[in-house]
Amino acid sequence: MKILLFCHLGQIREYAEYIKGFKKVRSVETVFLTMGQEEFELGQQVATFDVVKDILPNTLELNAVGTQLSEATQRLRELELRLGSNFVNQDIFTDRFFSAQPRLDIEPNKLPLIWSSARVRLFMALISKRLEQEIADFGPDFIFVETSFAPTRMAWRLARERGIPAGGFMSVRFWPERVYLEAGIGYDWAKARIAYNDMVDRPMVGEELARVESQLKTIVEEKTKPAYLKTEHAKGAPDIFKRLHPARLIVGLSPWIGKRARTSNTNPQVLPGSVFSPLAKIVRYREGQKAKRYLLQNQTPFEQIRTKKYAVYFLHVQPEITVEGMAFDYQDQVNTLRTILACLPADMELVVKEHTPMLGFRPLAMYKSLVSMPGLIVAQTHEDSHTLITHAVTVITLTGTVALEAILYGVPAIVLGSIYFDGFNGVYKPGSLNALRELLLHPDELSGATRDDALRALGSLYRASNPGKPARVDITAGSVDPASAENMMLELEALNDGKNR
Repeated sequence: MKILLFCHLGQIREYAEYIKGFKKVRSVETVFLTMGQEEFELGQQVATFDVVKDILPNTLELNAVGTQLSEATQRLRELELRLGSNFVNQDIFTDRFFSAQPRLDIEPNKLPLIWSSARVRLFMALISKRLEQEIADFGPDFIFVETSFAPTRMAWRLARERGIPAGGFMSVRFWPERVYLEAGIGYDWAKARIAYNDMVDRPMVGEELARVESQLKTIVEEKTKPAYLKTEHAKGAPDIFKRLHPARLIVGLSPWIGKRARTSNTNPQVLPGSVFSPLAKIVRYREGQKAKRYLLQNQTPFEQIRTKKYAVYFLHVQPEITVEGMAFDYQDQVNTLRTILACLPADMELVVKEHTPMLGFRPLAMYKSLVSMPGLIVAQTHEDSHTLITHAVTVITLTGTVALEAILYGVPAIVLGSIYFDGFNGVYKPGSLNALRELLLHPDELSGATRDDALRALGSLYRASNPGKPARVDITAGSVDPASAENMMLELEALNDGKNR
């Protein structure tokens, strides 16, 4: 099997573990594409991929906006017409790495590269050409892409146009040691939706039903959490001692509030509005800590919340494709919360909980906006989501899996974005603000999922996945075992069997 890989820095070691496992059970030929010297060096360092190629345009190419912009814009427009989607501006806008102009207090000549609108479009046009050439030359059977980044989402579209399956493996919420092959551009989980609908005619019985019932009991009793909450990232912004560690100051391999310094002049994953001096890093740390302290000082203990009648909303990590891409109309979470508050009846309040990975990253102004809203209560960040959900009248989310948790507890959930479980029993998806207002007019009349609905939702994730232990280097350095690799390869081969029919 021929596998092309195209991702950003954070997935390189993980994908290397996949390939190591695959090569134990199959003959695999690989090409790994990088964008920047740092990624290229790491791709070579892991010594797993057969070929490592850097396709990042150099600074001179990106500075040729005056002579090449018209041609680049025309290419992107033709590409959108060919692929049937106006995606370029949307992908750039929802990208977590691109930033436009730097802050006004930073002189342009102090930065090696400013990602202006023109330069970003030229970058996307150049990358699209190189991607198409690499795909044509290698002829892959599958492309691993991480669709949280604009160029990789473009790679996914280019692959699908040629009938080449593209995507990646994901761990399954509530089902440790199972993997799911996601071939959609967002988090489509098409197989899970199919499995959910299929259970009407093919309900769970015997061992399968017993396994799902046992897992539901375990989740409720142990208040199961997703694996990513065990990572360092989930604790929020790193403290000042970690930020000033010599390895970070000199080598620049680790993030400083999501910004990498060493390849700032070439790597599009660097937000160029940052200043990379240690002093600036200390300033950013102090700003983040000030916002964090303000939030912690204005939180309400659950003992005071539990006596109230409330809806609960869990803030999302942002920027994030599940927010900007899959809940586009509601991506401004502060304004969305104002709208929700306006829709709630007079006897209800809105409880909001921060997502721990965002502690120290959000601006102080956002937290001040939340605290100033009458009827909004900020829950303690360390409060258990299960506890907040089980005492709520309803759970409101954009695309969060807290809606799945609500299903398991029989609490009605309202999903504002587009996600695979928005059609599950116990979940309401208003098509407009008027529809949301109607739902919240009488929230006590909303029906939560039944126990059978909860088993069906949990069972659909089980049926749609396969046994396996995906390598998650941010959690463990463990490699992909041969049994997991065999199951993952069978999934990839099944996709190609369907493609060749």
